[in-house]
Amino acid sequence: MYQVYPMYRQIQDYVINQVADARMASSARIDEFHRDIIMIKSNYLATSIRQEQDLITQINGQPLSVNQQCLSFLRQSAEVNMNLAGVSYSTCITNAGDSLVTTVKAFYELLDTDEARYVGVGLFEEFRDENVFFDPQRIISKLENRVFRLEDYPTHIGSEVLDAVAGLSNMLENIRLNYINCMTLGEQMLRSALQLGLLQLEQTCNGNLIPVAEEAPVPPNVGATPEPTEEPTPEPETPAPEH
Repeated sequence: MYQVYPMYRQIQDYVINQVADARMASSARIDEFHRDIIMIKSNYLATSIRQEQDLITQINGQPLSVNQQCLSFLRQSAEVNMNLAGVSYSTCITNAGDSLVTTVKAFYELLDTDEARYVGVGLFEEFRDENVFFDPQRIISKLENRVFRLEDYPTHIGSEVLDAVAGLSNMLENIRLNYINCMTLGEQMLRSALQLGLLQLEQTCNGNLIPVAEEAPVPPNVGATPEPTEEPTPEPETPAPEH
């Protein structure tokens, strides 16, 4: 027993540390995934809002001679299509979230399985159904066998958890790409609907597209506080010669 439990402690520490490193690495991957999803969502929403605003600007810029009821229908159509796009984007996000939960759950179950093979396994199973006085040699033989098994240090678990983390990263990347495809499809459908609105403005409502001034690019460092410049030190005046 005195020979077994120190080895058992070393193996437990090694396995626990390897699994803990994998959990920390997975936490970083998941955090990066969340940031990507949020950034992608923000970009698509900003693009969609800008497209809708372009159409509304054209509708509101029409003179009173254009059929106002027709323009009202176009406004309603733009609102409906934006709401449909909102549902589409929300579906993309929830689908990505569901896939994330399933993937992460499977990953942690794999880590738990690896850890359970070496951690928490009792050292005293060799005493089960034995008699320490009647035939102690049987127990000694079992303990020697345990020592032999423990000498096969589970260094392979290090590569196993690295493979698991790499697999998690690949799965998260696949979820991210599917999410982008889903968001792109929703944005394309909205873009088509809003472009149809511009066509209906001209063909159905008999309006005309108005020129819209493009925003001038903002020069770099606009609004930055200029660094203070040193005032030149005045040269001392030379007194005029006395006459």
